[in-house]
Amino acid sequence: MSYRRDGKHVIICEVYYSVKPGLRNELLEIVEANVRETRKEEGNISYTHYPSVEDDTGMFVFEVWRRAQDVEAHIRAEHYLAFSQKRKPMLQEGTYKFRTYEAAIVGEGDGIPTW
Repeated sequence: MSYRRDGKHVIICEVYYSVKPGLRNELLEIVEANVRETRKEEGNISYTHYPSVEDDTGMFVFEVWRRAQDVEAHIRAEHYLAFSQKRKPMLQEGTYKFRTYEAAIVGEGDGIPTW
């Protein structure tokens, strides 16, 4: 994969997975530390884990990174590897799906847009 390096693009990752029934609260206990440490990483712009409102097993992760190298460093980070090992037995088999995008920044600012 090639990514632009002009500072006007970001890398967006979306992840979907499901935990085994009854384990979401246990998962959320370990998610908090991973989110906190990931947000400190070089190149992280945003990192959020969302529980599904549609069922009690689904999870959604939304990540924004400055560069592809930052994502690659994240998946090798000690805290992420530890989190992944703890999460692994909680996952429903075959449910982990992800997409990665290169997105152009077309606008930013403070306040509510008046499009």
